[in-house]
Amino acid sequence: MSRLLDAAELGLELGRTDRASSLLQQAEPLELGVRERSRLLLLREGLEVDVATSIPRLHLLITTAERAADAGDPELALRLLRSAARRCWWSDPERGLRERVVAVAERLPVPELHPDLVYTLAAATPVERGATVIERLERLEREGGYDALAAATLGTAATMANAYDHAAGFLQHAVAGLRTQGRLGLLAQTLVSLSFSAVHTVDWETGLPGVAEAMRLAEENAQPRWLTGARIAKAQFAALHGDLDTALTVIGEAERQGLSVANPSNLAFIQITRGLIGLAAGNHAEAFCCVWRVFDPADPAYHPFLQTLAIAELAEAATGEEQRAMARGALLRLDATAGSSKAQLTRVNLGFAQALLSDDEHAEERFRSALDLDMAHTPFTRARLMLAHGTWLRRRRRVLEARIPLRIARESFEALGVAPWCERARQELRSAGEGSKRQSRADWDLLTPQELQIAKLAADGLTNREIGQQLYLSPRTVGAHLYRIFPKLGITSRGQLRDKLNAS
Repeated sequence: MSRLLDAAELGLELGRTDRASSLLQQAEPLELGVRERSRLLLLREGLEVDVATSIPRLHLLITTAERAADAGDPELALRLLRSAARRCWWSDPERGLRERVVAVAERLPVPELHPDLVYTLAAATPVERGATVIERLERLEREGGYDALAAATLGTAATMANAYDHAAGFLQHAVAGLRTQGRLGLLAQTLVSLSFSAVHTVDWETGLPGVAEAMRLAEENAQPRWLTGARIAKAQFAALHGDLDTALTVIGEAERQGLSVANPSNLAFIQITRGLIGLAAGNHAEAFCCVWRVFDPADPAYHPFLQTLAIAELAEAATGEEQRAMARGALLRLDATAGSSKAQLTRVNLGFAQALLSDDEHAEERFRSALDLDMAHTPFTRARLMLAHGTWLRRRRRVLEARIPLRIARESFEALGVAPWCERARQELRSAGEGSKRQSRADWDLLTPQELQIAKLAADGLTNREIGQQLYLSPRTVGAHLYRIFPKLGITSRGQLRDKLNAS
């Protein structure tokens, strides 16, 4: 029995979900003890067959965890509670049940810095215990010494608590380790989390290759939830770049796939992405309608934890008086629950929304307060805030004052490569009496995500075989990619790659 479960667990880690499912079916009818039955339930969770809201399933996970703890296996109990917490984040089952998950976890005899405990707190109580999660993440960053599995857990926990400024380091460490170990199932999940983290910093060089690899692995390994997640991230990057046809196509694919494994977190991310696409297209009314679904309790896309992400898009999309009134109400409710958050992204998004939704009497003060926030890890939001502030000043005939934030916004958008917002900043500057030139495309912008990933590895001196081993491609496929890369970059040899990419 133990060997069957061990093999099934290994199959899940390696991305062999079909093999894992077959092994679990063989184990199901056998006589099982408490620990074996607990492991079977845990591994069933890993198959992602049922990710929808299920209160009975949550109760089963909690009671099974309690039995595992009573049987002397707190580690197994914590893993079950981690699965329960993940379900809580996917779809909020109400505060009482979420707090029960955390209460049972905190009674277990495990260290407070245990990655699965940090994850459980972040997933089940991202707002209520967010400060604790961030404090523990900071301690773990200082202490180090965590392996790839722990890093993947901690990085994902950071994204759930909106601590994206802590997520990237953990996730990059995890990706490198999981790739080396060949744990492709876990690698796909971690790449999706890393891609979402990269979206927030508009990190094309990390995000685009990560998205491409996550999509390929999730599709090959039959991981529909993570394939949907990768498509959402790809659509967000396409919207930022201004490739709206690709963005709409990919988010449509994500929505069709997401409906087959529906849960509110996926649906909410899809609507937030549709809102971003609407903003990129200049269609604010459509953007507002999409994002508002995340705030409407009667909508399947309602998701209270993701509202702290969506509030920035909602505020930017709200143009008419009715929409602004709705957005102000949402902001007021959100500020009451998350206003004291220690998560940098939450504070920035709330400050951004307060500035954009303020009345004329308080707008200047709100813009100043928002601009005083630490936005080092949210350059896109800072540039949008500058654009909004400059626009507000220009419309009040304070043209000379308006040019400074508008100029900063334009330069920031150019550096980030977010074409739709860059064009909007240029238009505002022209209206303020100042022209601006268009920036030429960067060399890396000519490459596909996979080509960029291969080019970076080749520039680091890896051979075709070594690149193939890292990306699970044949050396011949790597060579074919390089054959297409060289003319795109206007070079003729591998030796020129490093200088070309650095110059970009």
